Amino acid sequence: MSYVYTVARLRGMENHLLDGAFFSRLMDSASIDDAVKALGETSYSQWISQSSGVNFDKAIDAEILATCEELKSFVPDKELLDIFRLPYDFHNVKVLLKGLFKVRGGDTEGRRYDLISKLGTIDTEELTNSIETEEYGFLPYGLTDLIPACWTLWDQTKNAQAVELLIDHAMFKAMLNVAENLKMPDIIQWVKFKIDAENLRAAIRLARMKYDPAKSLPFFHEGGTIRPDDMAKLLNEPQETWSRILSYTDIGSVLGALSEQSDMKAALSDVSKALDDYLLKVLEKAKYSMDSPANVLLFLLTKEAEARNMRVALVCVAGGLDREFGRRLLSNGR
Repeated sequence: MSYVYTVARLRGMENHLLDGAFFSRLMDSASIDDAVKALGETSYSQWISQSSGVNFDKAIDAEILATCEELKSFVPDKELLDIFRLPYDFHNVKVLLKGLFKVRGGDTEGRRYDLISKLGTIDTEELTNSIETEEYGFLPYGLTDLIPACWTLWDQTKNAQAVELLIDHAMFKAMLNVAENLKMPDIIQWVKFKIDAENLRAAIRLARMKYDPAKSLPFFHEGGTIRPDDMAKLLNEPQETWSRILSYTDIGSVLGALSEQSDMKAALSDVSKALDDYLLKVLEKAKYSMDSPANVLLFLLTKEAEARNMRVALVCVAGGLDREFGRRLLSNGR
């Protein structure tokens, strides 16, 4: 199936993406009112206005959702959009289940519907009703079996972290399944790299907690280019040697770059930013093709990076936070 028309449309949409210079100016805004004025000539102006209050998250999500809806009208394989949106479905499952866990524990105010995202592929009302009425039969992505398994695990352990890990394992399995069904090598490879990136985040967190390496395996997800066993083995080695140990992998370059900038004990936010940038870079070769479906995912990830930058900048301005620290958190994006 040809993607020439799709890529041509995306090239036009790229002209409206916000660049690093814009976010630098936004970060320098003297007040939140000035920041809102700076957004007046961007696509975010329709969602963020001085009269609507300062609800940045909902406004930014609205922009991302509008982008997804626009792409849906001309992208041939809608599953490409699903790969991007699917993690929001699993986020919503976490929110709903954790709320019900609290309710069953006696906290009648435990539900947090305000944390549910509309960016998923499943209608939020349908998902909420399905989980709350225990009618899971028509839910996609293996949720029919996953949700009862989460309840069983909770009843046995009362361990919310274990339930979250179970959901994350299922999420990456579902993403890989969608990618493999598309039979697009670049997309399959990207999902595998995304799993590697999440596993590396987990390894760094566990190392800083001095977590017992022998008990670390459940924290790593299957399906990446690096086996969970090999990720767990990193915890037995000094962090400064990780880049050498993983030099045979694509993601090893991220650790090498971090080592040059500072060291592996840098703030986890720096590591996460580097991994987010890495997941954009592995798709950048698609820019040189006018017929590569990977351009769709690249555009969505770039838009998502723009949204992260928007949140960072607006939170810094609204809260009077350290602007230089905020600049360190900005993704490269466009």
